[in-house]
Amino acid sequence: MENKFFVHQIRGKGNTITDKGIVVKDTIEAAKQTYHAYLGAYAYGQNADVDFVSCHITDVLSGGMILASETWLKADQENNG
Repeated sequence: MENKFFVHQIRGKGNTITDKGIVVKDTIEAAKQTYHAYLGAYAYGQNADVDFVSCHITDVLSGGMILASETWLKADQENNG
C-alpha cells in the first residue's frame, strides 16, 4: 500500500468554525508545506477574521498517528507578543 499524508485544517472566529477540511498529499514534504502555508496565512499572518487555527498531519501507514500538530489562539498571541 502506498502511503498518503493528510493535512487536517480548521480555523474560526469566536465560537464559530469558518473553514475546515482535509487535504491529501503524496509526500510528507508536500504535507508539511501545506501545513506551514495554512498556519502562516491564517494564524501568524494576523488575519483579522481568524481567532483560532488548528492544523495537523496524519498518514495511512502509521495507523492514524499525528505526525505534526499546532493550534494557534489569538488570545495567546496577544498575551505573549
